[in-house]
Amino acid sequence: MDINSLQFSQLQKEYIPLVNQFYKQVYKKGLANKSEQVFVLKTNQILCAARLKEVQGSLLLTGVACLEEHRKQGLASLLITHLLTTQQQSIYCFPYPHLQVFYEKLGFTLYQPAQLPEELGVKYQRYNSRKPLLCMIYSY
Repeated sequence: MDINSLQFSQLQKEYIPLVNQFYKQVYKKGLANKSEQVFVLKTNQILCAARLKEVQGSLLLTGVACLEEHRKQGLASLLITHLLTTQQQSIYCFPYPHLQVFYEKLGFTLYQPAQLPEELGVKYQRYNSRKPLLCMIYSY
């Protein structure tokens, strides 16, 4: 794949249904809503997507997904790197433990869940009760 053919964009609210079709195809859970910032990496189709959800004034990175045939090519890293340049405040994420190194390479560090803002802490506890997750932060 020619990296120069990739387009990074933040979707306008009216295009949210397109990313939700993408999520149904590759992610099987979670859908974007119009209150979130949605970012995609695409050619003639969406290859990779991610969302920033505002929770009590904090940002939570969620919904990072790539088409299966384009995984392990650095697209998610490229998307998140671009996404990070559009923000000016710290961003939290709750990745699965096997993704720790991936997120550390992007500049995220482990964060103590007890230090999370209240509403984020509640979300973390709820998510973590289903599957073990890490708590990480990207600080500016």
